[in-house]
Amino acid sequence: MKFIWKISRLVLSLCLCLFGMMPPSCFGQEMLPELNMWRPNSHVLCITVDSASNVAYIGGLFTSLTDPDPPFTTVARNYVAAIDLTTGEPLPWDPDPDYHVYALAHSGGSVYLGGGFFTIGGQSRAGLGAVDKVTGAPQAWNPAPGPNVRTMAIAAGKLFIGGTFSFFAAGSWRTHAAAFELGTGALTNWNPAPSDHVLALQPVGNTMYMGGYFSTVAGGVPSPFLAGVDMGSGTSPSYVEAPNAPVWALATTGGRLYLGGEFTEVGGQPRSHAAALVSGSLTGWQPEPDGIVNTLVGIGAQVAIGGDFLTAGGQSYFSRLVVVNALTGAATTWNPGVYYGVSVLTASGGRVLAGGVFSTAMQFETRNFVSFTPAPPLVRVQPKVFLQGCYVSAQQNMQDSLRRASLVPPTEPYTALGYSFTAGGAYGTIPAPVMANTTNAAVVDWVVVELRDAVDPTVIMASKRGVLLRNGSVMDVNRVSPLWMPVQPGNYHVAIRHRNHLAR
Repeated sequence: MKFIWKISRLVLSLCLCLFGMMPPSCFGQEMLPELNMWRPNSHVLCITVDSASNVAYIGGLFTSLTDPDPPFTTVARNYVAAIDLTTGEPLPWDPDPDYHVYALAHSGGSVYLGGGFFTIGGQSRAGLGAVDKVTGAPQAWNPAPGPNVRTMAIAAGKLFIGGTFSFFAAGSWRTHAAAFELGTGALTNWNPAPSDHVLALQPVGNTMYMGGYFSTVAGGVPSPFLAGVDMGSGTSPSYVEAPNAPVWALATTGGRLYLGGEFTEVGGQPRSHAAALVSGSLTGWQPEPDGIVNTLVGIGAQVAIGGDFLTAGGQSYFSRLVVVNALTGAATTWNPGVYYGVSVLTASGGRVLAGGVFSTAMQFETRNFVSFTPAPPLVRVQPKVFLQGCYVSAQQNMQDSLRRASLVPPTEPYTALGYSFTAGGAYGTIPAPVMANTTNAAVVDWVVVELRDAVDPTVIMASKRGVLLRNGSVMDVNRVSPLWMPVQPGNYHVAIRHRNHLAR
């Protein structure tokens, strides 16, 4: 069999000049999901990144992680795991708490866990514990505030915690907030005594801001849902304009404090679920998400917002993760396409990492955890290809009989046939909704696209699997994105491989 070629964007036997057309931009860089990340089987609630080791520690409700590629290996990880951000694979690190993990932080050789658990690694650790950063073994520190520790922050040589707990230590009660010396693990005298649950902590200078369900702090001082207290004793509240409902998330960038949650007003002024303060006073920042904000992270001149909303910052697309300008609140054009709940965001080393209960990002399958990373120099390759064996001349398209007979594998077949892709070229599985599509853009089969040297076409510069559609388009596994190939813009020969045809 042989190919019939429609000359559209691709001319074989010619050397093409491919220009650097970039995917949607964010933070002044190009961001794409990393498809090699192993997938937790349930909700991810917290993330902390050790940038020196390039490791992400994740916690939540999950009990296992699964390889995104065949043979889809699954490993058990109860409620917490460490993921190598280079390979996307889980590390052997396995502290094994006996229940949910809501908060994570790391310092020195320790990772701190907070949550609803009672044991870590079989040892009693009620709500709070520390484990070795490399081995995951429980450390001796055992403050036992009890469940549930919901948030953590490290500042001024201390570990600050907040939650629903109440415990007696060092001669006094600690209700919903406490702090420990990092060096010794000793409880400090920081005791802001919020009257109800604390869900978020954010240090700014010498002030620790708290968000949650409380109405007073420091022995009865009114400060509903948001408070700033000194990091020494915690008994000197700062001025803040009050929201009218609980604050779930706090972040800072550019000297501003950003808050998200259930509220619709701050200081008596309308602010839909997100607001920004300077020295406690409300600013004009109004991204106006149309639902609850669960998480925020400041990234230079922008703020990433995650939650249960559909729109924020006036964007024209639906996504529960939106990046907005830190001063104007206007959304960037970048569409991460996360269509279900986002519970946690963090940024490290140019990456933006998100956790929640979602199943896709940019229509790629990325279950419950995704890492967006700055893309290298890319060129857009989007050939038109028609296979003679399934070509229907009267319709000027192809049959999708292999797909209808369930003979198109969900993951590319070329690796198993002995083909070696260039770095990252094989990653990606066709999501079930894409495989189920029956339109003129339904899946026909897999192909391999190669960019070859302009002078010596035997030298493969980059190769990537693609999905061939009935209309002849070669797209990425989500069926809507072109193939972005990691090479510098310039002249290349283009070759297409199909498992039942000669390469052309």
